[in-house]
This record gives sequence, structure tokens and C-alpha cells, in this order.
Amino acid sequence: MQRTSAIQSTSTVEPHIQYEDNYDGSSIWIVFRKMLFFTLLMTIAPLGSFFIAKDYIFQGIFHISSSSSYTYSAIVAVIVVHIVLISFLIVAFREDIPEKKKSIGPTKRSTGKQD
Repeated sequence: MQRTSAIQSTSTVEPHIQYEDNYDGSSIWIVFRKMLFFTLLMTIAPLGSFFIAKDYIFQGIFHISSSSSYTYSAIVAVIVVHIVLISFLIVAFREDIPEKKKSIGPTKRSTGKQD
């Protein structure tokens, strides 16, 4: 009676999901547009919020002195920067992987123990 091993090496087992590459260029442009959007938002939003907060809110509505309004406006700009960064991270982590998944059957089955 010949005894064979029931354990197979991992090099003969292939994965059950095969990834197909999608190199048509559309996924690259989607990523580029998102990055361009957040880059522009990162430069325009803090500067805009700084000057709007300084001129219209702190000096216009609250009549705060010029030196204090600079400080408060800088705090508003820093908060806006953090909001943009957090929103970029949320969008980046929720991004779908553009690769298509295709299920395939197992290519090699285990024979198990033979008696």
C-alpha cells in the first residue's frame, strides 16, 4: 500500500479570481481630473476664505481691528485646508478599482489521500 501526501505545494494552486487589465486610458483621466480638481480647490479655497473672512466677516460685520482680523482669518483658512484634505482622503478611499473581476473555476483539484 503506497501512501501519498494530501498536501499540495502552493505553486500549483492558481487563484480563483483573475484580474483583467483595463488600459484604455479612461481611468487615468478620471484620476487626473480628481487630482486637478483638488489641487485647484487646495489653492483657491483657503485664499478665498481668508480674504472673504477678513474683509466681509471680521472687519465688516464684527468690526474687529485689522491685526486681529488677520489672525482669525488665518485660522479660518487653516480650517478650510483641513476640510479639503479630509474630503480628498474620503474621495480617494471610496474610489472604485477600475479593473474588472472575472471568476474562473479551479484549474487543479486536490486528489486527497488515496488508499
